[in-house]
Formats: sequence, C-alpha cells, structure tokens
Amino acid sequence: MKRLFSVIGFVIVLLLCSCGTSTAHIETLKNWSFQYNKETDDYSLFFALVDKNDEPLWADVDVDIRIVNDENEDVYIGTKSVSNDNYGYYTSQIAGEQYLANVRIPSSELTAGKSSNGTVYFTVYKENKIAFSEAYCSALYCLPIADVTVDFDYFPLNINVKDYFGDVASVLQIQSAEYKFEKEYSPTLDIIIIGEKLSSNSSLYVYDEISYKLYDSDGYIVDSGNVYLDNLNTGDKFKSDPITIYDVTPGESYTFKLFESTY
Repeated sequence: MKRLFSVIGFVIVLLLCSCGTSTAHIETLKNWSFQYNKETDDYSLFFALVDKNDEPLWADVDVDIRIVNDENEDVYIGTKSVSNDNYGYYTSQIAGEQYLANVRIPSSELTAGKSSNGTVYFTVYKENKIAFSEAYCSALYCLPIADVTVDFDYFPLNINVKDYFGDVASVLQIQSAEYKFEKEYSPTLDIIIIGEKLSSNSSLYVYDEISYKLYDSDGYIVDSGNVYLDNLNTGDKFKSDPITIYDVTPGESYTFKLFESTY
C-alpha cells in the first residue's frame, strides 16, 4: 500500500449488536484514506472501526461512496458491502500497521473526467444497527482522465515556404500527422507532422518554417506557433520534433491546422 492518510472520525450514533465475530460495541470510525492500486487496476477506500478502547473490530457494513473530481464531475456513485473478507492488516510508513476495511472499486466502474484530483465522500452504515456521518478524503493524481481527440487537415497538404522577399523558397508536402496525449499530472499534447520536401529554389536557407494553430471545439485558438525543419534537401522525408502543447483540457476535441508562415 502506497500511503494512508490518518484522520480521527465521528462518534457512532447507534450500537452494533453481535455482528459477525465481533460482540463489542463499535464506537468510532477512523483512519480513512483512498488510493489507486496500479498492480490490480482498482481503488481502495480504507477505514477502521474501533471500540471505546480504540481496539479494532470488523463488522458487516454497507458503504455509500461518491467520488467528485476537481471539475465538479461525479466520476463514481455506488454502494459497496463490506464483510469479514474485506478486513486485514495494512502497513504504511506514516501510520505503521493498522487493521482496516479495504473497500475495492474496479477502475472500470469510474467515469473518466477532466481532472485526476478530487474528493471521496462516503457513509458507513448498517440498517437498524449502525450509522456514521458522511466522511471524506482526498483523491490525489489518481482519478481517470478523459482522452482528447485531434482532427487534422486533409492530407497530403502542400505548403509553400517563402523567403524574406515573398518568393517561394521551397515546397513541403505534409503527408500525415500523429498525436500523443500525456495524462500524468499536468495533461500535455504532443503533435508530430510527417512529410517530404518536394522542391527547393534557394541554397541560402538551412531551415523550412511552417506555422500552426490549435483550435478548441468552440473554434477558439488555444495555441499557435511555428515548426522548424533543418537542413532538408529536395526529396528528403521528415518527421518534425514534437510540438508540445500544455494546459490541455481532457475530453476536449481539438483541430490542428498548418499554414504558410508569413514575415
């Protein structure tokens, strides 16, 4: 287990009577935390049930869970039942060894959203036996992120590269483009253009320049700039260095267009 965030919980309002193997009265809910488990591709909501002497217990309970990301999107709403099989000893560097309930949520049950951070709200109860107030904890850099889509120009696309006098110095043919969306931490988009230099009318230029613009789904320009291709001869095929675009909005549909550069 990667980490546990230890928080003292609320006081119970009802008593649990002879649930499972435990006959002691459960007094408090405490030591809850939330984490993503990469090895099993699921999430764990941990919490402890203890008696008045702070001794850990297990009990059959139900847990209503709601996960909201930082964009105020509900990415999970559901109820999980907890039995003796869900309890065990877990160790962290911060809290040491603890006896906890481990409520597992498959990642497939979460909806991808616009933020990897959020808040987990949960309520532990058993009808007519036990009830706690709603508790919450943070979900940090672990919630699923929605993919982006990028539409390109129709290829092949021929672009003139002009010199400072406005004359055509070379012609580039853009044959395709590809993109990669990086979801970890701060979402970024890398775009690579692929093509061939068809002709060159000057021996003075060591690089060819193309302009680009990235539009969001509402038609607003969110990024623009230039692509520089060094030392291309006529007939050379090329792949550009990645065009990296930051502050990308997950779930957005973008349009990427290439233009003739102007001075």
